[in-house]
Amino acid sequence: MRFPLFALLLVVSATLVGSTPAVAQSANQADASPQPTAASTTERIDNQTTIVESRIVTEGNRSVVRLTLRSESAQAISISDASRFRQGGEVPVRTVVMKAGETATYEIPINSSSGYVALSISTEQTPLYAEILQRPASESSGLDVLRALTSIQAWFAGAFVAFTWVGLAAYTVVRRTGQAPEVAT
Repeated sequence: MRFPLFALLLVVSATLVGSTPAVAQSANQADASPQPTAASTTERIDNQTTIVESRIVTEGNRSVVRLTLRSESAQAISISDASRFRQGGEVPVRTVVMKAGETATYEIPINSSSGYVALSISTEQTPLYAEILQRPASESSGLDVLRALTSIQAWFAGAFVAFTWVGLAAYTVVRRTGQAPEVAT
């Protein structure tokens, strides 16, 4: 009686977990909206300023950030290398004036401090905003692998770990007793 119940639970759980991604995919396919573009993944600093794109470009032995900003109103924006704050001393600041509705790209020389590359951006509404472009490799954890798994892959990984522990426990019991385990009736 136990085996058929276990088999039924296994089939039902595999079906439920396996069908979840398919439902999400069919819902996405039914939506006829276009694929997201770089402009749709903007990061808002305040209600008038957005970061359209930020990327690190290495030219020879010099690194710069190409920062594309969009401003909905005329304003002055100050940009500086936030990595320099860790070094102390004077931090060079670049102030740009943007017109209403303008989108512009700026190149800012940067340094890396302990693996971090970041910019600080100041507007009239936001005194200090941090844009982190790169984090040190040591900050990533072993769980990053699990974040990349789909739900069915995670389910199989969990089942594998669970069965491995059950097998290890059974081996330990058999090894301690020196004989095969007996089934209670």
